[in-house]
Amino acid sequence: MTEIKRVLAFDISLGQPGVALIEIADGAATIIDKSNIKTSSKDSVAVRTSIVYAWAVFFMEKHRKKGFDYIARELFQGRTWKQNAPVFAAWSAIDQALKVFELNYTHDPVTPASHFKTVAKNGKAKKPEVAQAVREWTGFKGDFASDDESDACSLALHIAVKEGLIP
Repeated sequence: MTEIKRVLAFDISLGQPGVALIEIADGAATIIDKSNIKTSSKDSVAVRTSIVYAWAVFFMEKHRKKGFDYIARELFQGRTWKQNAPVFAAWSAIDQALKVFELNYTHDPVTPASHFKTVAKNGKAKKPEVAQAVREWTGFKGDFASDDESDACSLALHIAVKEGLIP
């Protein structure tokens, strides 16, 4: 019987976070679902984090019966508190959404350069290169609604490689 593993990965920001659920069976990765949500900078941080929280809960509820074997998020470290505060607010919203389902991250946050290097073979890959590499790894033929979706897929693939699920 084929063992199936699922990786849930978040590319978290307050402006437009992305999420991906990738399934790995027999060393092959398939995108099960991906999503993003755009918030408005005209709204308060409280409104925006509530939107991110609701979106994350909805996505996880949609897929939780399948199970999540690995859960990861992208690392962000801005240069100033003005850059960090919105991202950390969004992180908190995702953390709270995970707790609704009694879930925890299975990995420390991963830098974009790390997962880009694994998936696109270049830690400084441009967004279109990352999206194309994700397509090549997964056979995905569709479009990504945002770079955040393809980045989340890249992160999930990185975790799958790190865990030895795909070569």
